[in-house]
Amino acid sequence: MRGELSIQTIKSYLNQGQWSTVIAVCTEALQHNPSRLELYPLLGKAFAHQGKWDNAIAAYQQVLDTQLDQAEIHAELGLLYTKQHKLVKAAWHYQQALTLKPDWDQLQYNLAVVLHQLGDWQGAIAAYRRTIALKPGYAAVYFNLGVLYDQRTQLTEAIENYYQAIKLQPNYIKAYSNLGSIFAKQKKLNAAIEIYQQGLKLDPTWGTLHNNLGQVFWFNEQPDRALASFETAVIVEPNMALAHHNLGKLWQQQGNFNNAIAHYQKVIELEPNNIWAYSHCADALLTQGNLQLAVDYLRKAIALQPIFVKTYCQRVQSVQPKDLLEQAKFTCARFLEALQQKLEYEQVYEFFWQTYFYLGEILFEYGGIKQAEIYFQQALQIKPREVELYLRLGNCLAKQKKLDAAITIYQMGLTLQPNHPQICFQLGKILERQQQAEQAISYYETVLQQQLDENVESWQQLPNLFPSDHNLIQLPQQIYYDTQAWIRDCELDDFNYVQVPWEGTKSIKTNKEISQPELISLTEREELEANCAGVNCSVCMSKLIEQFKPVQISRNAYQCSELTTSIDTPQPFVVNIPEARAWIAPQKNEWIICNAIAVMTPDGYLLGDLSRHYPWFLPGCPYQKRRSHTIFSLDEMPTLESLEGTVVLLSGLAGHVYYHWMIDILPRIEILRRSGIDLNRIDWFVVNNFDRPFQRETLNLLGIPAAKIIPSDRHSYLQAQELIVPSFPGYLDWVPFETIKFLRQIFLPQIDLAHHRYPDLVYISRAQARGRQVINETEVTDLLNQLGFKTVFLEKMSVLEQVALFAHAKVIVSPHGSSLTNLVFCNPGVTVVELFSPHYVRTDYWIISQQLQLKHYYSIGDSFDCSTLRHLMYQNSLTEDILVNLSSLKSILKVVGLIN
Repeated sequence: MRGELSIQTIKSYLNQGQWSTVIAVCTEALQHNPSRLELYPLLGKAFAHQGKWDNAIAAYQQVLDTQLDQAEIHAELGLLYTKQHKLVKAAWHYQQALTLKPDWDQLQYNLAVVLHQLGDWQGAIAAYRRTIALKPGYAAVYFNLGVLYDQRTQLTEAIENYYQAIKLQPNYIKAYSNLGSIFAKQKKLNAAIEIYQQGLKLDPTWGTLHNNLGQVFWFNEQPDRALASFETAVIVEPNMALAHHNLGKLWQQQGNFNNAIAHYQKVIELEPNNIWAYSHCADALLTQGNLQLAVDYLRKAIALQPIFVKTYCQRVQSVQPKDLLEQAKFTCARFLEALQQKLEYEQVYEFFWQTYFYLGEILFEYGGIKQAEIYFQQALQIKPREVELYLRLGNCLAKQKKLDAAITIYQMGLTLQPNHPQICFQLGKILERQQQAEQAISYYETVLQQQLDENVESWQQLPNLFPSDHNLIQLPQQIYYDTQAWIRDCELDDFNYVQVPWEGTKSIKTNKEISQPELISLTEREELEANCAGVNCSVCMSKLIEQFKPVQISRNAYQCSELTTSIDTPQPFVVNIPEARAWIAPQKNEWIICNAIAVMTPDGYLLGDLSRHYPWFLPGCPYQKRRSHTIFSLDEMPTLESLEGTVVLLSGLAGHVYYHWMIDILPRIEILRRSGIDLNRIDWFVVNNFDRPFQRETLNLLGIPAAKIIPSDRHSYLQAQELIVPSFPGYLDWVPFETIKFLRQIFLPQIDLAHHRYPDLVYISRAQARGRQVINETEVTDLLNQLGFKTVFLEKMSVLEQVALFAHAKVIVSPHGSSLTNLVFCNPGVTVVELFSPHYVRTDYWIISQQLQLKHYYSIGDSFDCSTLRHLMYQNSLTEDILVNLSSLKSILKVVGLIN
């Protein structure tokens, strides 16, 4: 009885919170009698209440595998390891406890929460479901399930569970918040507003709901109501950093930079490691001309995420720049290093404006005049006395027909250098166009009086501000969206049009449904870009991604659905048009590639379905019929070359890229064959170029003689006695099944797997590519090498070697890129793990995997959150380097069975 009284006494100490007393009594008793096992759990509880987790764990471990209640011991250990964030051990102990007491509902819930935190989302869902079976009225379980399904992008299931949580607990305010966020994701803005307002009736003091409501008002183009909601959020929760950040962005959008900066600085005060705040505040400060403070904030942003900048600078500076793009990157790297090394501000500013200058030059040459204008404006904010910037900015404005603005900018430049010859000349051209002859002559005379050498580089690079009349005469005035419609209306003889069955496509509309010709619009491009950015359109790409129903299996790790996704794709055809013309934009360097193709009939029409240009539209885009084209932005058409005989046009956009060559160009040879045309009677085949090994190898395998090839990079404007144009086999970025079948039928019989050894587990490296490299590739390959992966560089392999590699592989891990074109040669069941940067997720290869029954996963890497610097480093998200999230990659490898 004395021992039992002693236990009761100790328990009373516990109930009174006398932890030190319990520890002293239990420790002394156990020293005298270590066999009193019942004291260890009491000692463990006392240590746990003092926050001494290791001591508590040690106490409980003393009674594992004893006669004491083992379910209770394992449960306590699970709870202690959870507090230490040792979640794997916590999960194990909870599972041991549940083996002994499977109906313990609270423990099932605890296990679900831990598995959820570990990223084992399937296990978490199962544990939550078991909790519901044991305790159906537990609102928190439904809420957590809603969070989990939301993370997995299974929004219907998430909504159901949030509503169930609210049904069980009508004042569950967080459920209202999350439910509204889902409706906002689904663009159901009115539903989101309604649910947020319901939540605010329950608790008008919760800042999160006011902030979320403000974001929906903002999305709904109600900035005043958004502003009011954000301000209410910071009134009820003055230290809510997210609401201050939203206020900063909204004020910045409305041009109130003082207010924006004040809120960004409040965010920095509350969250000193918030890189977004430093980045956005630097943007606002730059606009205000406060360069020094902006530079200070950019330095802090780099210090918080140095790996992106360090890797970028090392790679860029390892080679001497050979072209304008490399010069821009090299200068950007020097700017970033100047920031890191805390050089004098004047040195930083010099590299800063020069980076914007080179970027503007690149975009102007590429044809991105609007973006070039922005870059030159940004350079001027840093270097307002650099006269060359006024010349460049004026050129941008003039090319956009903003002639009065161009005149103003040119004249501002002349205040710095009154007789600047190129500025005077450009002013003369504009004034001449405006029929202000006297003023134009004055500027021309200023140029002539300087007796300049017209052959110097500054004159040779001076752009034409207006197309020549001769150029305009050569351009088509109307467009037929469908070649079949031109055939229907054409009064010319000797043409031929044949549709070619191609699995994965549908026959074109009937004659009654196809459109009439429309006038070309030279202004439509800007109007369209306001609604849709073509291949860069986030809205169209999001819809495309949704079609594959990707499920997030853990943080930033996804699995694509294996269910077939279909897009209505027009059936290909072959048309034969005598005396037709074709202009194919030549590749000028590594960054100005073939970005446009125009096919024009002898009676002056542009054929829309044979003429493509950047940015092309994505499948499913509502703006597919476009009356603009890159050809109308040319300063001067090249010399027209006439070709005798029969000419086949095969050139495609980005034809120097392996993916576009294999998917968009080669299948057109098969379409040509199936139309009944004898390839032996073709005199010439026009392709982008023939200088890359994969181009030569594949054309040779397809029986196209090298002597019959005309590279459009060197012969860009052609008229043929008889032009034959096979249409493209499908949309860009969407591969019909017949294209896959064709490539497999041509190349797979050519390989011999019996006498060559290829690895089962393959990692494709992009270390030799110009862009989209893996920043932490050493860590990635270390992980994969432990699992038996072999790293390969496809640049060193022939096409047939690549075919054999993919035909043999069982698991392929690769950054997004042309190497994954070779998935068309894989066997069903192969696992693919695609690595993306967070700002460039594409579906190009998912459709291949789906049609070949491959298991396609993808991992989204970590982001460099300083958008100001990121946009300097990467002008297009297409080239952005990838920082692989190793936890995300491991979770995928675990799901596919390569990691236990």
